[in-house]
Amino acid sequence: MEAIFPLVTIFAPLLGTLLIGLFWWELGERSARLGVGALWCSALTSLVTLAVVLYGDPIRLTILGASSGALAYTILIDRLAGVMMVLISLVSLIIHVYSERYMVGDAGYIRFFVFLGGLTSVLLSLVSSGNLLWMFVCWHLVTWLLASLLVCNPASRPAREAGQMTFWVQGLGDFAFLLALLALYGATGTLDLTELFARLQASPSTLTLWPGMQTDVDVALVATLLLLLSVMTKSAQFPFHLWLIGTIEAPTPVSALMHAGIVNAGGFLVNRLAPLFGLAPTTLHLMFVIGCVTALIGATAMLTQTSVKRRLVYSTMGQMGYMVMECGLGAFALAVFHLCAHGLFKATLFLNSGSVIHKARTEFKLPPAAQVDEAHSFSPMTWTTGVVATLVLPLVILLVAHGVVSIPLQDAQGAVIFLFFGWVTTSQAMFTLYRLHTGASWTVSLTMLGALAVIGLTYLWAGEAFTHFLYPAHDAAASFMRAAEWNRTLFDAVVGLAVMFILAAWGMIYGKAKGVKLLMPAWMDQLRARAYVMFLNGLYVEDLVRVIGRAAFRR
Repeated sequence: MEAIFPLVTIFAPLLGTLLIGLFWWELGERSARLGVGALWCSALTSLVTLAVVLYGDPIRLTILGASSGALAYTILIDRLAGVMMVLISLVSLIIHVYSERYMVGDAGYIRFFVFLGGLTSVLLSLVSSGNLLWMFVCWHLVTWLLASLLVCNPASRPAREAGQMTFWVQGLGDFAFLLALLALYGATGTLDLTELFARLQASPSTLTLWPGMQTDVDVALVATLLLLLSVMTKSAQFPFHLWLIGTIEAPTPVSALMHAGIVNAGGFLVNRLAPLFGLAPTTLHLMFVIGCVTALIGATAMLTQTSVKRRLVYSTMGQMGYMVMECGLGAFALAVFHLCAHGLFKATLFLNSGSVIHKARTEFKLPPAAQVDEAHSFSPMTWTTGVVATLVLPLVILLVAHGVVSIPLQDAQGAVIFLFFGWVTTSQAMFTLYRLHTGASWTVSLTMLGALAVIGLTYLWAGEAFTHFLYPAHDAAASFMRAAEWNRTLFDAVVGLAVMFILAAWGMIYGKAKGVKLLMPAWMDQLRARAYVMFLNGLYVEDLVRVIGRAAFRR
């Protein structure tokens, strides 16, 4: 009886899609109601499925083939899959309800709901698959369906280019996933996830790169590096983020689904294959570096954009970088919490972006005539609070984490997660202080400290609660953290460099706000201006890809 609920969750959207595709000429615009009804069934049964696995054992079903066969279609519903199924079905339900009226009058109205329901079913199949082969099949189907959704309006040239970019970028990641699958099957002889993890942990496997060569490599290292490339393409890591930028050419519901659901697939894949990634510390360290670079580039580029949707795109890029960074530190459970929170938040933002843009265009207002003298409007209390929140508090967290907070997330060098989170969150004060000219200094200071306390405690609770929720075994999460452990000297160097950078930024902004002329060489001002232009244009990665694509096409 319990097995019925996950089956309904997975296949209800697919059934709705098939019915819409078969009877579209009779249903017309009523097709949306059928899609919404199917998603209501999927969302409700996903909640029941999560409750079943929470208070019982994981659900394992073999639908096609023998349970131990390489081609067996196996459904594995544990706590991780249950959480992801709830997230996907709820977000898709919201998008279906929103699109029912939003897409009225569009030439691709029925086709849109066909692809949307199919994509939802494929995503649900992806997170519930217990076989690596079928996981790959769903992973590639997501690429194809996503590219099709982006080209919902074939008459739009930017939409067609966005679809092509998505297909080729993510296709590269799909090919890397296929190579990793073949390597793992050649080394272990199985694609069933449970057996695969057991065999790899029982005895390390090696892979011969070429017959007759004496050099063998660790199959876990090779497979995880290939899977990391696939994660980078799906989760829009630099420089594979171009397809995400192209989603702004798609209808708003499509953009919401992209940013709330599909970009999270990379984080899920790492968590699902956590025992495999735990055997490859080198890959985890590289993952941390890639995540940091992506987070910094995405956050910086977001601050320079003038378009609302492009701001949201680069914001998603930065958040995905932060999620990958968490995975690189072994905090897999925290990454799941992050992607769930980001998915719900970003779906809301994108679904409201249209109304915000419309309001800004129709209710145009001139800025107030009264101007505040910036040289005398900044309170020392506010700035002191900003410095304390940005530097002192995260450093205190770093120093006392090992002795005060006893959770797996802090037992290793995962304290950098909270350190980085505190810096990123509170450093936004440097950019908002320009607008806080009129408020009382003590009010602003208390607001900053209160927000930091609430966010920090919530994140700390989430780290502990979600870790124990997804990995009930006591040593499971701790082993991932140990695998991702840093070299102490390198860790201290990174922390020190970040501290000096933030101090310099605070000094420059405070001096400019007080009207102090900073003694800076001319080349530094030129460099700052050029850096601004570069980030405004996305580091010219889009232009470079276009040039390469045109050159290759001409040949």
